Amino acid sequence: MRSMTVVLRNGSSFQACTALNRKTPWKMQMDPTSHPAWTGEDVGISVEDARMARLLERYGESIKSPAQKAREAAAAAEAAAQASTA
Repeated sequence: MRSMTVVLRNGSSFQACTALNRKTPWKMQMDPTSHPAWTGEDVGISVEDARMARLLERYGESIKSPAQKAREAAAAAEAAAQASTA
């Protein structure tokens, strides 16, 4: 096993055993010192969330499952039916 340095978001670090052949430190995006589930804080949109939002904006329709597309089509049809009767 090899040793690897893991760097947390608060700057602290520790050594971990790994099978990876990695020379550079592994910088954590989320860890117990910064994750909202452990800190109880609302940190807003992170870089990962912004990337996911752009991905869904670009490819959202092709990523959706057939069941999800069917639910959305049924909801749109129901909304159209309610609008025509009103």
